[in-house]
Amino acid sequence: MERVVLIDGTALIYRAFFAIPSTFSTRDGTPTNATYGFALMFRKILAGKTPKFGAVIFDAPGKTFRDEKFPAYKAQRPSMASEMRIQIPWIHRIVEAYDFPLISIRGYEADDVIGTLTKQALADGHEVHIISGDKDFAQLIEPNVRMLDTMRDISYDSELVRKKWGVPPEKFVDHLALMGDKADNIPGVPGIGQKGSAKLLEAYETLEGVYENIESLKGKQKENLINHRADALLSRELATIDVAVPLEHTVSDLELKPVDEARVNALYRELEFNSLIQGDEETDSAVAEGQEIEVAPSADALRAWLDHHPGTLAIVPLIEGGHMHGPLAGVALAAAEGEAIYVPFSAPSGALGDAAAEELRAILADPARPKVFHGYRDARVGFQRHGFPEVAGAVGDTELASFLIDPSALRTHDLERVVKQFLQRTVRPIKAVIGSGKSQKALQEASVAVLGAWAGEIAIAIAQVWPIVRQELGEEHQWDNLQDLCLPMAETLARMQFEGVRVDPDVLSRLQDEFAERRAEVQLRIHQHAGREFNIGSPKQLGDVLFDEMGLPVIKKTKTGYSTNAEVLERLSAKHEIARDVLEWRSLDKLINTYTEVLQRSIHPDTGRIHTTFQQTSGVSGRLITTEPDLQRTPIRTGDGKRIREAFIPRDGWVFVSADWSQIELRVLAHFSKDPMLVRAFRERIDLHRQTASRIFDVEPDEVNAEQRNVGKTVNFATIYGQGATALGQQIGVPRTAAKAMIERYFEVYSGVREWLDKTIADATESGSVTTLHGRRRYISELKSNNWRDKGYGERIAANTPIQGSAADICKTAMMMIHRRFDDAGLQARMMVQIHDELLFECPPDELEQVTSIIRDCMEHCVDLEVPLVVDIGHGASWAEAH
Repeated sequence: MERVVLIDGTALIYRAFFAIPSTFSTRDGTPTNATYGFALMFRKILAGKTPKFGAVIFDAPGKTFRDEKFPAYKAQRPSMASEMRIQIPWIHRIVEAYDFPLISIRGYEADDVIGTLTKQALADGHEVHIISGDKDFAQLIEPNVRMLDTMRDISYDSELVRKKWGVPPEKFVDHLALMGDKADNIPGVPGIGQKGSAKLLEAYETLEGVYENIESLKGKQKENLINHRADALLSRELATIDVAVPLEHTVSDLELKPVDEARVNALYRELEFNSLIQGDEETDSAVAEGQEIEVAPSADALRAWLDHHPGTLAIVPLIEGGHMHGPLAGVALAAAEGEAIYVPFSAPSGALGDAAAEELRAILADPARPKVFHGYRDARVGFQRHGFPEVAGAVGDTELASFLIDPSALRTHDLERVVKQFLQRTVRPIKAVIGSGKSQKALQEASVAVLGAWAGEIAIAIAQVWPIVRQELGEEHQWDNLQDLCLPMAETLARMQFEGVRVDPDVLSRLQDEFAERRAEVQLRIHQHAGREFNIGSPKQLGDVLFDEMGLPVIKKTKTGYSTNAEVLERLSAKHEIARDVLEWRSLDKLINTYTEVLQRSIHPDTGRIHTTFQQTSGVSGRLITTEPDLQRTPIRTGDGKRIREAFIPRDGWVFVSADWSQIELRVLAHFSKDPMLVRAFRERIDLHRQTASRIFDVEPDEVNAEQRNVGKTVNFATIYGQGATALGQQIGVPRTAAKAMIERYFEVYSGVREWLDKTIADATESGSVTTLHGRRRYISELKSNNWRDKGYGERIAANTPIQGSAADICKTAMMMIHRRFDDAGLQARMMVQIHDELLFECPPDELEQVTSIIRDCMEHCVDLEVPLVVDIGHGASWAEAH
């Protein structure tokens, strides 16, 4: 099965135009905001593994069959802005430069072409990724088709479609037929919105089913359905994506070719997109003009070079396979003047001895010598693992600085992008030295001279970027955040990564064996129910068994067959136990493939511990993200899921300590809003969820039942994430009108929250950004958008970022304080893992009381808020027991 990527080019153009400021232009004034935004999103789509087939599909000029059938179709939309229209030829040239197939068919919309290609791809046995944020594509989604909204990093499958729009993909066209679509001027039936349409389709399955049962309906709804039946049928026709467009090409004709970087770079130079230029022979050489790189010096020469360059040094360690793996090939040091020196430590010839190592060890440990890195956290881990335990004097990190200047998700903060952004030049990738693919060789196999020249070039680039980003940090008022928050946090995280967390492979192995045995037992039962063996993991084979062979009632259908998603199986469970067994089989299969196997593979062969990486520049809000492996996904909700945490254990004779903040984001909201009711609840330790439920349902607090309290909890958190009435109603299972009334009542009770949200959004709209408690800034381009959906998304970000980002700042501050307190007290205790609002430690039993006291003090008093921070702390012989 190959992947086919179909890109809705027209949608990307519109989103790019409104996402990038209109002031973005070339030196001669040619507007390029849509072009640049399109290029950024296009490169993001192509990042990682290149798909086998793909195409960019644009709307063709002129009318389509829908306009002929309904002249008012999309008639309300304003004509394309001239500033956008003149950029379309440039955007087409970008697609062509990448040698990506470009398709536009007169008389049809891009949606129809994408739908037709999707069906062809499925028939050929491929999977399809549709790149768009257009909800119309929800009707195409099925097991091997997803819609990726790359701007919001959302991947829509059938379940997410149902959650967002209230119906599964196979009912989506009928959904639009009933409720209409204002964006496309599709009329629908008056008075029937998303909730009403979803209820009708849940009860009667299809549009025809609704009309077959029209007499069971009542009132205005029945009257409107009868009077506007023609509109409903027309709306369905307009909303249906045509999957039989006559095309000159088939999917097999859309095979992608290797990108000619020189051709792409030439276009980007013409457009003045310097930050997007990839390294090529025309612009790069081993040593750029004016640079001097000394390779493989003697220890005396290294000492002399250091004496000759007394200022800030940029330092680059070259470690094979990452910071926790492989040997240290060498270290490059550079000065901003464009001079560098490379010290090899692992090479076929010329490797230096102990004298050079001691000289390097001394300079690394010297706090008086300022040092700059790109990715200090990983460099710190790598040095420690290779016998350089002390690194002092770190004053800068160009990766962290780039993130603080603009944490936008549209631009990554790797060195190549940072150098392009701030120096308008390129650096050669490591593959220029060691090759790639089958021809790739290990670092230590490369020529010392060639490897040293490359490493020196990288170090010089960091040294020369640093003064520029340092100035920008000052202009953006982020210098203090780098020095007081981000760099110290990198040191803390480096220690956590180096220490890792111990797991018991025997426990994981036993769990995997148990899960596999149970899965096999369930599989046998399923096959017995079916009367034959089949692939349970295949939705098609499962659908054939359940509905064609066993005759179970069909709940939902997709374009290619029967739906067998979790919702369908839950409903079938009351009719036959095979459905319950399939759900259990899927749960066990996920535990094995997603957790027990991955965790066992992640155990370091030398330490017996898992050394996850804590990413500081991936979460736009500032939250830490774990990768390789992602420990933040460790399950806790189900009984079997919780047992995974039993495999996490402290070192022999020690105990785990788990500390978890209580409702930290709601407490931050209380601090910012200073709402009297909210503040009082936290100061007096009142159950906030019960209090909210009491006011929403107009009952005394002691009369609130568990279900009502859960609704109160959901409404409380809906405030933080800017959830509207429709989404809230779907989540708690009430009509939109009831959910709207709950939201209105919430803001009556907590009027200070409403005032703070309104002011925050207004200030953000004016300034284009928001800041956290510690002053970290996030720019929100969507606030300037003329598209109401994008603007609404920007407003939700503006409301959420100060809360979520401040909670992240508080967590980091507490973590740094705890590490310092442990060190000052001479404790052996170690901080191991951070998972959302939880911190995990290990310590000797005789330190438990002191460690618990320090943790509580730091986590509850690391900042001064209007309300107290509260921490729940437990300990035990495993993570599960401590938590």
